[in-house]
Amino acid sequence: MEAFMAHIRIRPNGRIQFDLHIYGQRFREGTKLMATPVNIKKANATLKKINAEIDLDTFQYRDYFPESKKVAKFEALQRAKDPDRLYPFFNDYANEWFDRQKAKWKSSYQSVVRNTLDRYLIPEFGNILVNEIKLANVDYFRESLMVCDTKRVRKLSNKRINGILWPFVAILSLAAEEHDFTYPLRRYKTLKEERANSLPLTADEVQRFLECTPTQWRDYFMVRFWTGMRSCEIHGLRWEDIDFNHRLIRIRHNWVNGELGDVKTPKSRRDLKMCNTLFSLFKRLQKQTTSEFVFTHKGKPLNTHFVSTQLWYPTLNKAGLVHRRPYETRHTAAVLHIAAHENPLYISHMLGHSDTRLLFDVYAPYVANASRQDGFAFNEMMIERGIA
Repeated sequence: MEAFMAHIRIRPNGRIQFDLHIYGQRFREGTKLMATPVNIKKANATLKKINAEIDLDTFQYRDYFPESKKVAKFEALQRAKDPDRLYPFFNDYANEWFDRQKAKWKSSYQSVVRNTLDRYLIPEFGNILVNEIKLANVDYFRESLMVCDTKRVRKLSNKRINGILWPFVAILSLAAEEHDFTYPLRRYKTLKEERANSLPLTADEVQRFLECTPTQWRDYFMVRFWTGMRSCEIHGLRWEDIDFNHRLIRIRHNWVNGELGDVKTPKSRRDLKMCNTLFSLFKRLQKQTTSEFVFTHKGKPLNTHFVSTQLWYPTLNKAGLVHRRPYETRHTAAVLHIAAHENPLYISHMLGHSDTRLLFDVYAPYVANASRQDGFAFNEMMIERGIA
């Protein structure tokens, strides 16, 4: 880098200003610091670092003035002087990658990726040129994500950490291809993900739960236990999806982050048979509402936070049942349908699985003697127990 230096000046308003002469250009950056002895000492310490980096040819304008509009001007001059600087910084390329990819994703997933970039990846790697990122950088970063809280409990699971790093891997892979440098993560391996412990309810526990459920929400949880629908699916269920003529529940949409979207996979798009219990339940509910959605709270579709904090966990407490995730209604439906000897193919279709492997992998102990195919054996079992 040319032998230019940086200085500090005191502006007429008494505030400290950095004055840099680099690449034949003058860059002035004001601060909010008043020229007190303490602040001048701090500014001189920063100035010393800037000049040292200028001498070492490692100075990056964005490191010191990340919000400045002059960053782009400085980096354009830098690239003109040094061909190696033609590689983009990670944050610029990551934002460009996101803009190019987002049209392929649902808005809910766009929000997930955008949050991952802004919360984790850009703060860590943003000011590094994409070609200078090494596997060691990733290893150190991943290690930092594996820290424990004060109770020595991991804050982030392996699955969550893998999810954070997936966009990073995709971004670097494309950057290496488009900017012709060696992809640095060829030896990168994802963390082994442990399957979350499943804790489905027994039929007796379902009965206790429903007996303790507030009356107005009993039908909602019955549909969850009877069908195994995902939270987003039942929250996106509309009356136009309830086909009384053919006695079918048509799963077509989900409700995520306040938006109605298509279901996540082709197999998730499915028709569920309505047993007599559900047919009567929906007929009764239809007379009580004017909303387009089947289940609402204060006129709006349900959200998972409300269901978890206001309905699910309070009811578990009241019923004296061990805490578990609301998602266990889905696992419970699977287990109890198997216990009722429903056909595994029917159950996989009901849950929207692509095949029966997941069913057998997770619920194999319950699959003995499964033979029924009509989807009504489960309902008959619940009626016999007096639950329905």
